[in-house]
Amino acid sequence: MLAEPGPEPEGRGSPRELAQLRARSKALGAAQGIGSSLPVLGVDTVVDVGGKDYGKPHDRSAANAMLKALAGKRHQVHTAHCLVDPRTGAMVEELVTADVACGVPTAKELTLYLDSGDWRGKAGAYGIQDGSQSFITMHAGAYDTVVGLHVEAVRRLLRALLGAT
Repeated sequence: MLAEPGPEPEGRGSPRELAQLRARSKALGAAQGIGSSLPVLGVDTVVDVGGKDYGKPHDRSAANAMLKALAGKRHQVHTAHCLVDPRTGAMVEELVTADVACGVPTAKELTLYLDSGDWRGKAGAYGIQDGSQSFITMHAGAYDTVVGLHVEAVRRLLRALLGAT
């Protein structure tokens, strides 16, 4: 079962620590009282620029400011995964990181991306998978880490929690 998004918990720490805190909070919150024997997965993705967490923009103006701040820079994307067994309370976690480059979009490219609305609900105001942008590129790491769900990490967590092979 995939945990439903909710309010992000308050906390302090590095972007890596915040991603882990939020993924854990989502998983534990969803696991409480669901009456299921299925594992619950919480995931959180953050954009880390020099130790600063670029979260989800609250409006177009904030998205514009984030994308302009990212322009021409490389940064890291951390995706934290937390898998909880609601029957036992057992929990396993994994954080994966990828390096991403942001080109310098033209004014027209930036306007078209902002007009698309694809930035909504996305850390750093972008989705690498969005067809409406061409200025975000992978540098190193797994593409699905940047999308926000690293499949191999989830497989490892399932094996660790359930003993699956």
